[in-house]
Amino acid sequence: IQARAAYRAQLAIGALGWVVPLAFMALWRGASDDGAVSGVTQSQFTTYFAIVLVTTSLSLGGGIIFGLSDRLHDGRLSAMLLRPYHPVIVPAAEELAGNVYRLPMLVVVVPTIIIVAGGQTTGSPSDVALAVVVTVLGVAASSYLSAMVATIAFWMTKAHGVQGLLFGAEWVLGGMISPIALLPGALPSILAHQPLWYACGAPAMVNAARCDFMALARMQSSLFFADAFVAQPG
Repeated sequence: IQARAAYRAQLAIGALGWVVPLAFMALWRGASDDGAVSGVTQSQFTTYFAIVLVTTSLSLGGGIIFGLSDRLHDGRLSAMLLRPYHPVIVPAAEELAGNVYRLPMLVVVVPTIIIVAGGQTTGSPSDVALAVVVTVLGVAASSYLSAMVATIAFWMTKAHGVQGLLFGAEWVLGGMISPIALLPGALPSILAHQPLWYACGAPAMVNAARCDFMALARMQSSLFFADAFVAQPG
């Protein structure tokens, strides 16, 4: 019975991808119990990290780095170079297949989290479409970056260590720990122009920000810009 329970739990966790964004959601929701944090409301934090759970669970970077470097070390890459397509396509397709397995769970879990925890999302189809386009372009850019990191395996036996550095950068640069709007100084403006942000936090920001912009700042929907996150009542 214990083995069956552990197996089912492993399947559930695998289907969900991982739960790190939910931990940061709980942290920031607690911090905003007494009011908005730098203008970001509790409902925004809820929606933001719920969408980050989607973008990070559907990332291809880890599969590309592990798959390509492992094939390089065990010699399988040599045979793949003779095939009429790029060798990166194989690990990327394997990871994409895993994402298809996770997607039904995310479709159920993420809306449930947003509804139960009091989050709000934009109801505009154009904004939803924009978030999807930004996600696809961001994942493509970060996957290209992951493929470059994987080639380090030609010179190092442990390219996975460099992958750890990339994931650590994604936590901060991609907005996984917090929305980049909360970072000090000029960092928000600078970090908004790199692929990790568009692959992780930007789609979540598009969905989380619009409702509060229109409610708090009384901004018309036609004046909403996706690269801004917070607004004070005016």
